[in-house]
Amino acid sequence: MYNNMDDLIADWENKILYLSHQIDELQRQLVNYQSLLEEKDRYINQLLNENEQLKGRIQDNQQRYVSPSYSVSTSQPTLHPPPQFKSSPQSQAPQINLPKISPTGTYSTDVGFIKRQCPNCGASGFAIKEVDDKNRILSYIPRRIYAKKRVCTKCRFEF
Repeated sequence: MYNNMDDLIADWENKILYLSHQIDELQRQLVNYQSLLEEKDRYINQLLNENEQLKGRIQDNQQRYVSPSYSVSTSQPTLHPPPQFKSSPQSQAPQINLPKISPTGTYSTDVGFIKRQCPNCGASGFAIKEVDDKNRILSYIPRRIYAKKRVCTKCRFEF
């Protein structure tokens, strides 16, 4: 196979040189991967700290907004008293201000106008379509009646 010993030595030296280059390249990759791993660990620690802060804020908000009169025990929660209406000599029935629905699909209250608007992209008006929500059946008799859901025709967001 080999004619002389010099050819055998030259072949082994070439293999050793090739393998030493491969070792150097793998060591460079190892250093690169170790730096990526350290960066990932720093990012994970940052996210864990942020998660702990957000959990603390959630607990603070829950404690702030929980009514002190409501408890999970067997005691009854306190209820608001029924509203007292002033009777006028003109009518015996109280006057209640209900929202007035306009032909454009918006409704008004004493505060102002509220339009149907996509919460995702902000489109309003004719861009919002009402379709049957086949996942929520309201009645089977006399025929199937489905709940309605709104779909934005611009971004296809369903709400």
